[in-house]
Amino acid sequence: MVKTGLAALALCALLGPMAGRVAAQDPAAPPAKPTAYEVTGIVKDSSGAPVPEADVAVIESGTLRRLVATDAAGRFAFRDIPARLIAIRVRRLGYQPRTIEVLLGATAATTFLEIIVTPAPAQMEEVRVEPNPFGRLREFYDHRQQRGSFARFLELADIRRLAPKSASELFRTVPGITIRAATTGGNTIRIRGCQPTVWVDGQRIPGAELDDVIQPSDIGGIEFYPSSAGIPPQYLDPSNRLCGLILVWTRTQ
Repeated sequence: MVKTGLAALALCALLGPMAGRVAAQDPAAPPAKPTAYEVTGIVKDSSGAPVPEADVAVIESGTLRRLVATDAAGRFAFRDIPARLIAIRVRRLGYQPRTIEVLLGATAATTFLEIIVTPAPAQMEEVRVEPNPFGRLREFYDHRQQRGSFARFLELADIRRLAPKSASELFRTVPGITIRAATTGGNTIRIRGCQPTVWVDGQRIPGAELDDVIQPSDIGGIEFYPSSAGIPPQYLDPSNRLCGLILVWTRTQ
């Protein structure tokens, strides 16, 4: 029995260092890839000066997903974007539109872009934008004329008079609407406890909050339908009938 115990101890002493060496040679598990990415950047003109208040949009498969405006330093940022091929579109009055494709997930978790925009050709004569059914906001004025009893319609003059700090503030006085501060900034809009669908210039933005996609200064007209009643057929969502609809028409449309 003593010999057997001594033999076992000797075997443990021999195998112990070997096990330690094997464990030390084990490669560490590779770090997990991030599931969401950031796109940040700056918009400049051809002289290198920053371009403030430019509309910067995330476009995916032809659909507008996010929309922000550059700050006073020409900077913008999008966060929590899944890995995929997207397009970043920049528009600003007085400049040529610019679109850049970005493949997220190919390299780092954050992609920085420096986007140069060039001046648009000078107009030879003054262009006056007037609110009429045949102008840039034709669809908005058609809806107001045909469906005025079903929705709330606000045009540019109304928005300037109300002077809201955020787009959601335009609906503070609408019965049945609940507006609360969002943790990410801006407000959330709910009617009967659910989220209205948001469209901008005829493009649906799934799951978007109004304050995340538009600034009051960029709105030329806005429509709010509290239910499916009166919603134009092309914008009707059968899965979201009770949650209402917000149609936004931009001034740069």
